[in-house]
Amino acid sequence: MSEELQKITPQEETEAVVYTRQWDESRIIVLLIGLSLLIEGLLIYYQAGPSQMIVAGVTGLAGVTLLLFAWLVPFEAFDDTTPIDENEKPEISAKTAEIVQYQQKVAASTAAVETELQKSAEPAVIEKAAEPVIEKTIEPVVEEAEPEMSWFQRLKKGLTKTRSGFVGKLKRLVLGSTKIDDALLDQLEEALYEADVGVKTTQELLSYLHKKVDEEDITDPNRIYEILREVLRGMLTRFSSEAVFNANGLTVFMIIGVNGVGKTTTIAKLARRFVKEGKKVVLAAGDTFRAAAIDQLGIWGERVGVEVIRGSEGGDPGALVFDAIHAAKRREADLLIVDTAGRMHVKVNLMAELKKMQKIAEKENNGGPQEILLVLDATTGQNAVQQAKLFKEVLPITGLIVTKLDGTAKGGVLFAVEEQICAPVKFIGVGEKMDDLMPFNPEQFLEALFADDSEKTKQSDYLVL
Repeated sequence: MSEELQKITPQEETEAVVYTRQWDESRIIVLLIGLSLLIEGLLIYYQAGPSQMIVAGVTGLAGVTLLLFAWLVPFEAFDDTTPIDENEKPEISAKTAEIVQYQQKVAASTAAVETELQKSAEPAVIEKAAEPVIEKTIEPVVEEAEPEMSWFQRLKKGLTKTRSGFVGKLKRLVLGSTKIDDALLDQLEEALYEADVGVKTTQELLSYLHKKVDEEDITDPNRIYEILREVLRGMLTRFSSEAVFNANGLTVFMIIGVNGVGKTTTIAKLARRFVKEGKKVVLAAGDTFRAAAIDQLGIWGERVGVEVIRGSEGGDPGALVFDAIHAAKRREADLLIVDTAGRMHVKVNLMAELKKMQKIAEKENNGGPQEILLVLDATTGQNAVQQAKLFKEVLPITGLIVTKLDGTAKGGVLFAVEEQICAPVKFIGVGEKMDDLMPFNPEQFLEALFADDSEKTKQSDYLVL
C-alpha cells in the first residue's frame, strides 16, 4: 500500500500544480464573465418582462456557455484523456524542482536584504545620497553663472537682435553698394523706419546725410556708414547719462511708467546695484491701488536685503511718499526709490496724482526727487515714444530706463525717445537676471551695437555680385 502511494504521489503533485495554475490564470476570469452575463440576463427579464425575452435569453445562454466552458475545458485538457508519457515526467518534475529552488533563492536573498537594511541606519544613507548632490549641483551654478560674462559682453549679447536687424541692414546696404544715389538713400530711410528710429529722427539723419554728401562731394559708400555712426553718437552724448545724487542728504528716485513695463522688477534691480555700491537703500511701495503690488515689492525687498515702507491698500500715494521720506531720513538711508502705480499715459487724473507725489517729495526733501525715471519697454516701438511725450507734459522727466532691449530688433527707439523728450537714457535692461540692468554708457553702447559679428572687415566681403 505504501509503494502505491509513493508511485502516485509525484504524479498527483505535478497534476495539482498544473491544475491550480490553470484555474488561477484563466478559468476564474471566464467563470466571472459567464456569471455576470447570466445575472444580467435574469435582470433584463425581471425588469423588462416578456417583451425582452429574446435579449434576456441570449444573454443568459451566453453566461451559461461561459460557465460550462470554464468548468469543463481545462479538466478535459489535463485529466486522464491526455496520457502523460513516462519520459516527460522527469522533465516536469525537474522544472517544478527548479521553480521551487528559484523561489527559495529569492526568499533567501530578500531575507538577507531585509537583514542588512535593519542593521544599517537610515540617516546615514540619506546623508550620503542626498546632501552632497544638493550642495554640488546648486551652489556652483549660482556662483559661477555671473562671472562668466563681463558688462560689455552682456551688453553685446543683449543687443544681438538690434545689431543684426538694424545695423546689419545698414551694413549690407551701404557696404554692398558701389555708389551713392537716391535709391541707396531711400533704402536707408526704410531701414531706419523699420528699426523704429522714428519719423523726425530719420528725417533729420537723412537731411544731414544729403547735406554732407553735397558739401564734401562724397562718393564712397563707406563714408555714409561712418557719418551715420557719428551722428548717432552725437545724439546719445548730448546729455549726461550719470544718475544724479543728493550730496547733502537723502536722494529720492521716483519710478514711473505705464502698466506692464516692469517697474517693480526694475526697482529691485536698481536697489541691488546701489546696495552693491555700498549705499543704504529704502524702497517705498507707492502703488497703493493693488495689494499684490505692495506684496510683490515686499518680496523683492527681502531678496535684495532692503527695507520697504508700505501703506494700506487704497491709501493716498502722496501720504505714503511723505511717510517714506521721513522714515528713510530716520534710518539714515542714502537712497529712497519710490514705486508708483502703473497708469496709462492718457488718464489725466492719474497723471495729476504723479504730479502731487512729485510736489510732496520736492517739499519734504529739499528739491527732490533728484531723479524722475520713466521706464519704457523697447519692444513697444514708437508707442514708447508717445508714452514719453505725454509723461513729459506732466512731470519733468530727468532720465529714461529702457528695458527688454534683448527682446527686440527695434532698438532704434532709444535714439528716437531721447530726441523727442530731450532726456537721457540712464539705465538699460538687456536680460532678465538681476545684473542685466546696466548704467547707460553711450560709447560702449555704440561699440556693442556696431560690433562686427561676422568678423568681416573688407568692403569686398559685402559687395553684391
